[in-house]
Amino acid sequence: GVIPVGAKNITNDLAIGLRVSLESAEKIKLALSQKKLSPSVIPEEKNKKEEGKDDVDLTDLGLPEELKKASRRTLVEGIIKPRLAEIFTLVGLELQKSGMAGATPAGIVVTGAGAETVGITETAKQRLSLPVRIGSPTGLNGLVDELQGPSSACAVGLVLYGAKKENSESTGLPLFRNVSGTLGKIPIGGIAKRIIDLLKSFLP
Repeated sequence: GVIPVGAKNITNDLAIGLRVSLESAEKIKLALSQKKLSPSVIPEEKNKKEEGKDDVDLTDLGLPEELKKASRRTLVEGIIKPRLAEIFTLVGLELQKSGMAGATPAGIVVTGAGAETVGITETAKQRLSLPVRIGSPTGLNGLVDELQGPSSACAVGLVLYGAKKENSESTGLPLFRNVSGTLGKIPIGGIAKRIIDLLKSFLP
């Protein structure tokens, strides 16, 4: 099934909550997920010291809104996790509707760029009562850093699946035949060309 909310909604929530652009909200979300935000400078005044401990420094992100700091608790507990809870509640309902609830003892694998969102595995485990892990590409030759994260897992998985099917004489699936040749005929350039060239290198 398909649910109507996802990682973009988290970005939108941050934009509304912090009154910043979607681009700035995305930067903040990614920085939180990648743990690039350090605690902000704690005020010298004793009565402000405890307040400053929860703040994260946003100055290095270069936001046009010139937002300097924000409360980590507000960002994670107040904005991000409630949306994650909604997402995985809907996922649980879809599993029940499909008859797969209870049929996945090995758990759930989360992929895509949103899989790196801070608190996602914890929230998913709580809502689904299942083991949860983040999926990343494996079994690749010449793997570069850009393809090592969960955002590339589905695309790389499809390419490897196609290559495996192409090499199997018993499949009879024309969809995956001559994958390398097809990729070579796509008229592209720049970064897109580099990605296609890289995908071609994974194929036999």
